[in-house]
Amino acid sequence: MDDPAKQVPPAYIPAPDPAPAPAYQGGYVPPQGGYVPPQGGYMPPQGGYVPSQGGYMPPQTGYAPAPQQYPGAPQQQSSTNVVVVQQQPTTAVNTTYVHHTSGDHYFTLSIVLSFICFFCGSWWALLCTIPAIFFSLNAKAAEERGDVAATQSNTNISLGLNIAGIVSYAVCWVIIVIAVVIDVVVVGDV
Repeated sequence: MDDPAKQVPPAYIPAPDPAPAPAYQGGYVPPQGGYVPPQGGYMPPQGGYVPSQGGYMPPQTGYAPAPQQYPGAPQQQSSTNVVVVQQQPTTAVNTTYVHHTSGDHYFTLSIVLSFICFFCGSWWALLCTIPAIFFSLNAKAAEERGDVAATQSNTNISLGLNIAGIVSYAVCWVIIVIAVVIDVVVVGDV
């Protein structure tokens, strides 16, 4: 058998040290320790079996007594739970949405003004509205190519020509009204 001098009685075997708590790295940290019973005061009666103080007591073995569980107390865990939280690397995702819905670029305004000027007799206003049609078409083509500067330039020129067409149309009608009034006044006096 074994040498009795080398045997150590069970009461002298040191209990292993619990593992040290890991350093906090973010995330959930499980609670440490177990249930602590309240100190003094009135405790309401608990349901279930409560062992009496008298009766059979097991013999002492030299080990620490097993922890007692109280009714309704949470279970004490004997192992240490370790939660490892590892941050995932972030990746940058650049998403480019290409928006190809072409704007009007004053094309409809140019067409409407051209018809009004043509049918109402202000044909010199067509010198402004017809080029406005071409500049608005050039703005649409530049937008499809992705040329922002050319799109803005052609759109602004088309708007300016349409405004010039409206002004010349208004000037034309003012001249016509003045001419008719003068003709009626002069002819009416004779």
